[in-house]
Amino acid sequence: MKKLFALLLAAMMIFGLANVAFADDAPAYKIAILTGTNSQGEEEVYAASALAEKYPGMVLHDSYPDNFSSEVETTISKLIAFASDPDVKAIIFVQAVQGATAAFTQITKEMGRDDILLIAGVPAEDPADIAAVADIVLANDEIGCGYQVADLASMWECDVLVHYSFARHLSYETIVAKRDAMKATAESMGIEFVERDCPDPTGDAQMSGAQAAVLEDIPKVMAEYAGKKVCFYCTNCGLQVALQQAIVNEPNAYYALPCCPSPYHGFQEAFGLTATYGDVDGAIRNLAAYLNEHDAVNRFSTWSLPVNMTMINAGFEYACMYAEGKTNGKVDLDALGQCIADAAGSDIELGTYVDAAGVEYPNYLLIALEPINFADYLN
Repeated sequence: MKKLFALLLAAMMIFGLANVAFADDAPAYKIAILTGTNSQGEEEVYAASALAEKYPGMVLHDSYPDNFSSEVETTISKLIAFASDPDVKAIIFVQAVQGATAAFTQITKEMGRDDILLIAGVPAEDPADIAAVADIVLANDEIGCGYQVADLASMWECDVLVHYSFARHLSYETIVAKRDAMKATAESMGIEFVERDCPDPTGDAQMSGAQAAVLEDIPKVMAEYAGKKVCFYCTNCGLQVALQQAIVNEPNAYYALPCCPSPYHGFQEAFGLTATYGDVDGAIRNLAAYLNEHDAVNRFSTWSLPVNMTMINAGFEYACMYAEGKTNGKVDLDALGQCIADAAGSDIELGTYVDAAGVEYPNYLLIALEPINFADYLN
């Protein structure tokens, strides 16, 4: 993948937010943010809620339904409602689940709101579709994550790599590409790659049923591969909690990365820890201590950056710049890169998405970091 730029970042707090320029009275513009609920992504809800609290009246926040795959029209209607407010100058949609392409198309084509900046983070729809209607698309480097998971499994000398997913996710181009990269790399290293079905949390089983299924299945997998080291991966956000809870109690089970790599992606709920959103390093150290107490500090990894939160915070800063006429149009990669630097707090690389046919999408940006070693964070 073509690398756009690499940013060496200073030590900044995760919430390096924009210096918004307007008077103490009513804001000159509004920024709308659509996220999932806490059950789908607590860190996104926190980031959006914190902005709404910091900038009341300026930041609008709503959430799409948990069963978003079967309630697409509800998601679309929420985005349309944002765009119906003439003061809204940007919409930030993280995670951009099904309905993003249809809603963004309706906003620009049917409503004539081509003045609104449209940002899609963690898109669920095919890159060609969402990149054609969103101004900026932000995603973690899915294919790179596939390589990282297999590399970690090899480093841990795992014999087996288990990939949990379901039909809806396996219809996504990027998830399939990630799986294929993971499989090819694992098998080249002599690791057995196993695909295992799990329930879709947006289906009849709902989240609780899907989590229960994963909790029950992991001990069965470990019994099936008794005496072997097994690394697990799952494509769904809400199922990370179940994976983490089951794996920590299995001495030969390993957890490479969450589907959305972050120190907050499921871990706090899984292990009963406080989510210290303003202190990322502290959150990692708390996780390291917990894992060490459970003889698992060398069996888990993640990224040091809460990527989805960074997308929202950087998207907000960039949206403010756009609304105030401080960007070179809607797609100003230099300005966006600085916003990501301000919102992050860790070394980071950005690249562009290139599909299997070699087509590059210059507004579809990928975030990539290296996995951490929790042992490095033990006090």
